[in-house]
Amino acid sequence: MIWINLGIIVLALVGLGLYGFLLYRNKMKSDLQRVKRLTERFQIRADVIQGLVNEIKQHVDTVNASVKQMKAYSVKVKDESMELKQATVGLTKEIKRTAGIERPTVSTETKM
Repeated sequence: MIWINLGIIVLALVGLGLYGFLLYRNKMKSDLQRVKRLTERFQIRADVIQGLVNEIKQHVDTVNASVKQMKAYSVKVKDESMELKQATVGLTKEIKRTAGIERPTVSTETKM
């Protein structure tokens, strides 16, 4: 008789455990679906953010290339402005000499 009572108690505990597990699994099923949806949303947002980061990097690279090109142009402009300044000085001297405003330097031997 004690074995029958113990068997009933054990079966009742196993049944309660199984019933609790099924309830927990059903609850977990909705939670797992929710976690799956949230993970998918997070992945989509992460992909969008990564796309925006890549686009910003591309713009930064374009700006950097433009800055390098502008630096190269500024060096070229500086060099050409120096050449232009030297040419202007030479042209001014030539105009003054041609106009008779300035005479070429004469050595002291010729003046004597």
